[in-house]
Amino acid sequence: MKPLLLIFSVFPFFVSFAQKRQELFDYSFKPANFGAYYYVVTEKEDSIWHRKAYYLSPQSLAMEGWYKDDSCQIEHGLFTWFHSTLYPKSKGHYASGKKQGVWMAWSENGKVIDSSTYQNNKRIGVSMHWYENGMARDSMNFDGAGNGVQVSWYEEGVLASAGFWMQDTIKKGRWKYYHKNGAIMATEDYRNGKLIASACYDENSVKLDSLACIEKEAEPAGGLQEWNRYIEYNLQSLIEDKAKVLRSGNYTVPIRFAVEKNGRLSSFTAFTNYGNELEEELIRILKKSPRWIPAMQHGRTVKSYFTQPFIFNIQSQYQ
Repeated sequence: MKPLLLIFSVFPFFVSFAQKRQELFDYSFKPANFGAYYYVVTEKEDSIWHRKAYYLSPQSLAMEGWYKDDSCQIEHGLFTWFHSTLYPKSKGHYASGKKQGVWMAWSENGKVIDSSTYQNNKRIGVSMHWYENGMARDSMNFDGAGNGVQVSWYEEGVLASAGFWMQDTIKKGRWKYYHKNGAIMATEDYRNGKLIASACYDENSVKLDSLACIEKEAEPAGGLQEWNRYIEYNLQSLIEDKAKVLRSGNYTVPIRFAVEKNGRLSSFTAFTNYGNELEEELIRILKKSPRWIPAMQHGRTVKSYFTQPFIFNIQSQYQ
């Protein structure tokens, strides 16, 4: 969900040599002048292309990888992504655009949260996903041809769900979901990758109305248009204030937040560090925002997460 795109400007930046390119990329890692989030250097070394990407803030390494082609469409070699906290985010190898071997993932605090093995871009063997407290979150076992089985647990270690996969990412057959007390929360039946039947129950095993079982993402209570108006109105005064203390330029400040079961926003994390309380004041805008409509899953409201990229231009009033 990307509900914000505000205050347009042009920030020309492009340097190109025969074997080296320096570019600005946006938050989605696409070439862009306005809304830049990464500074990307791509250089040919022998017969392959080496790319490094840096966060503009906090000016640290975000990615390093290798490609077979100058357009960097075919990954080939070791790839490492980093959190803005400097800890690695993910690491593994590609061979001609396909994942090969062991891939690992870490949380923003440096805790291992995922370990999977790939063969020709398909999972093979046991994959594990962990909570940050070290408890198992998911366990999957794949045959290397796309077929697999998954079991998931709550953070306390209680069974949460179980089901089958096909083509690595498509649900197959019956999936079962459980309440923390062990009662069935929901069943879902899939055929050819499509959901064909479902039912959900409360913690006392009472079947709920089918409309309550429809999965919905969280959304602003007044709709996306009202959310954008609220953000733009509050952002404008912040920009005017920060023009007194920040340098001129384009800024992209992604902030992750949680939508609680009651619709309140919480757990704010800014992924930049421009200073002068810029990130803190953007978080305050989110904190005082109207409630959202919480996400629905299997007949109950659930906590969900979003990242809001604030994209704006500042014309500085100081030298």
